[in-house]
Amino acid sequence: MKLRGAYFFALIFICFSSLVFSQEGENSFPDQSILSEPETLTWINSYGTFRISEKWFWHAELHYRMRENDDRNFIGDVAQIYNRHGIKYIPTKNFSATFGGVLRVDFGEQSGDDLQDLILEPRLWHEYIWTMPFERFRVYHRIRIEHRWKRSFAKGSDYEFGNRWRYKFMMKIPLNKPNLQPGAFYFNPDVELIMQTGKGIVDNPVEDLRLYPGIGYIASPRVSYSANMMYTTGQSSDFGGVYRERWIFKFNVYINLDLRKFDDKIPDTRFYE
Repeated sequence: MKLRGAYFFALIFICFSSLVFSQEGENSFPDQSILSEPETLTWINSYGTFRISEKWFWHAELHYRMRENDDRNFIGDVAQIYNRHGIKYIPTKNFSATFGGVLRVDFGEQSGDDLQDLILEPRLWHEYIWTMPFERFRVYHRIRIEHRWKRSFAKGSDYEFGNRWRYKFMMKIPLNKPNLQPGAFYFNPDVELIMQTGKGIVDNPVEDLRLYPGIGYIASPRVSYSANMMYTTGQSSDFGGVYRERWIFKFNVYINLDLRKFDDKIPDTRFYE
């Protein structure tokens, strides 16, 4: 009898809790997801790979990012300056591993006494790239993991630790040459999924899905270029039911140099991002 009574009260508690939470859900959540208005941005990026020994390299990236404002699309205001460095180990032509740090400078879109004009976002990152060479083209698989400390623009806000989990699939297909060689233009299909975890990440684990096909040009074994129009969508940081959209023009420069003695061989052209 006592056991039946316990079951009865447990059932009443579950029903009451369901009613309360469903009412709160009706007040807090819309009936369907919301797709926000698309934003337009421009990213100008440089990627440097500098050889310091037979299998060790210094990897350096500098990104200058602009966003739209009320007067101009794509190039309205400065949004971020992104500085990424790392030590890269390339034991074979088909695999590399990199570990390093990032310092990102974010510029605020709004002004006010309670808001800062800019904030710093430090990160640690490591990535692993597998290359699949074919007769005329290459396929790349990249796993990148980032450990970041993020805060809002509100004065006095605290940093919160979180992780980003990124997977990229990329190809480089020559268009006017038989192989990826100097003088070759290439088609560059590229897809990346970015997930996030950490404090405050409850209903918005999908940070970004990036689709950015592009065209590249190999000027020499040391320098190449590419341009992409990237479309991204992902869950809002405030509410997982709101999905943002972005159109981002990207222009990239890739530099490969050998920092050893002048008479040492310049490394083969590499296209890791």
